[in-house]
Amino acid sequence: MTSSHSLLARLLLPVALFAGVTALPAGALTPVAPTGITVDAVPGDADHAVDPGVQAAGASDLKGTFKVTATKCSGAISGSHFRMIQPGGTLEAGPFVENSDSTCADKTYTPLKPGTDGGLISGTHQPQPASPFDTAGNGMARGIVEPAKFFGVNFAVASNATDPQTSAKTAAPVLRNHGTTLSGDLRAVGVAWNRQHFNQGAPKPDGSTPGLTRLVQGTVDTTSKAYSLTWSSTIVGGPFNNFTGVWHLEGVFDGTLNSSGEAVTVDESASGTGSDAGSTGSRQSAAATGTPRTGPAVTGLSGLALLLAGSAGLRRRRHA
Repeated sequence: MTSSHSLLARLLLPVALFAGVTALPAGALTPVAPTGITVDAVPGDADHAVDPGVQAAGASDLKGTFKVTATKCSGAISGSHFRMIQPGGTLEAGPFVENSDSTCADKTYTPLKPGTDGGLISGTHQPQPASPFDTAGNGMARGIVEPAKFFGVNFAVASNATDPQTSAKTAAPVLRNHGTTLSGDLRAVGVAWNRQHFNQGAPKPDGSTPGLTRLVQGTVDTTSKAYSLTWSSTIVGGPFNNFTGVWHLEGVFDGTLNSSGEAVTVDESASGTGSDAGSTGSRQSAAATGTPRTGPAVTGLSGLALLLAGSAGLRRRRHA
């Protein structure tokens, strides 16, 4: 990536979102090649997600906190982190969005730190506050993880009984273990950023798995309770339409694991097929609840117009 292209990408992404557009100009984001860093893979075309509704005999919903270990950027990336795949990309190869505010040398990784609850709780919602944003548009929820800066604005992660983007009712996040294998349903998980809401659950609130959305999978050591979880969620609607968030949490589970060691029952249709992030229609339910509220549709603007309009809007907001 050239320095000029990198600067343009860093400018246009937040500018376009401040302007409230639904798509970025073609070429605004330059593809970032994978770095070779290995993390738990999100299920792709050759894999199948475990249906959270199909349990091994004797298994039940876990109650407890999946405590989050913070990201370590020195050397190989370890710990919990977030990445974003550009539209048309794949889970395996990206291209990934570079976050100019990342403290990691590889800026396609956004570091995560444990929140006030210590991590993700299985069996109960961790809702955002009544005022989900501050005056600058930063997300304020901090139960699961601490808010993380993404292009100048903090995003916050929460799990809400009513999804803020779609207005759909959602069950509390739930994780289950079948021996050392973890699966579950995280449809209630969402992100608040820049006065906008983005569902980042898997499946989506209506049970669909559009684009590169893959259900949560992971492993847990039944002795130490050290765990690793990964899921992905393609955004539907708004300025990040067809971008995909990839979430990786790891740490120690604070709770009681199920004793069942029987094999996992796999539903081969649970995660859908195909790796094209742009093909959201085939796996999204026609009964989707509500309309995604992530910003008004503005089309037909050139990159320069976006830059000027967005910059003006940003200045007005900061001086309001």
